[in-house]
Amino acid sequence: MTGMSGWRLGVIERAAEMPGAALGDGAFGDGRAVWVGKREVAHFDDEHTLDIRLTKSVIRIRRAELESDERVTLRRAGSDWLEVRVVLESDADCALR
Repeated sequence: MTGMSGWRLGVIERAAEMPGAALGDGAFGDGRAVWVGKREVAHFDDEHTLDIRLTKSVIRIRRAELESDERVTLRRAGSDWLEVRVVLESDADCALR
């Protein structure tokens, strides 16, 4: 693991405590990531950008909610990834929900 600050590692570790999730090395960059089975589902791209993989159907169902949150950036149509800007503890809590 290289350069992951303590608070970011704390967010990743909290996410890895969810049922079915596990902590592991990131496949898409340096640092730790959250895995469910053989799929990486969360990692930090940079100091404040948390990438989260949801299914396309979950994004479709929650689209209005996700689009209304200024911390969330949806990717192109068809992607099962989104970005959450995490600066405050409340941002981390939101991302983990």
